[in-house]
Amino acid sequence: MVRGKVHLKKIQNPVNRRVTFSKRKGGLLKKAKELSVLCDAEIGLIIFSPTGKLYESAKPSMNRIIGKYQNGYASTEDKPKIPDNIEMLRLEVENMRKRITYLEKTYKNMIGEDLKSLNFKELQCLEKQMSLGAKRIGTKKEKMSLEHIRSLKMKAKSLIVENAYMFKKIGRSRTAWHLINDTVEEVNYNLETDAATEQDLPQTNLNLALS
Repeated sequence: MVRGKVHLKKIQNPVNRRVTFSKRKGGLLKKAKELSVLCDAEIGLIIFSPTGKLYESAKPSMNRIIGKYQNGYASTEDKPKIPDNIEMLRLEVENMRKRITYLEKTYKNMIGEDLKSLNFKELQCLEKQMSLGAKRIGTKKEKMSLEHIRSLKMKAKSLIVENAYMFKKIGRSRTAWHLINDTVEEVNYNLETDAATEQDLPQTNLNLALS
């Protein structure tokens, strides 16, 4: 027959209450001692009777148990609180690590290292990317070179024009004047040729009339 659930409540009779306390107190102290011996556990048990009398059982000692408890509690209190979104932060860090690993591997592949793990299709894709990158670099270098040459020719033309006006001002011979004018026209022609070659540069009319 199944026993019904017993609801605990305070024993009203003082005599019965003292007897029950004595029996259960002894059983509790005995169980604590057995647990300490069987499991090599450090146990501290403190009991105050209804009249205020102290009963205790401790292994190895009550002072050590209390001290250890206080130190452990204090260290727990001093620990920084873990944020609620710790799992989200952990996933973010993990994703960043994977991204860094991928970028490092890609960089090594781009400089021709660590290619053993790539299959034929991946090598073809890498070769295509590197070819495209080299083409873009070459185009950029060519554009910068043309811009530099164009700038130098512009400066040369400016100096020639300046000298031409100086010749005209001081009344030098027309032969010298025509020579300078021919040089200016040649520079104009070169600039127009450069502009036609470099289609992506803005077109500018650089012809200067010398009069």
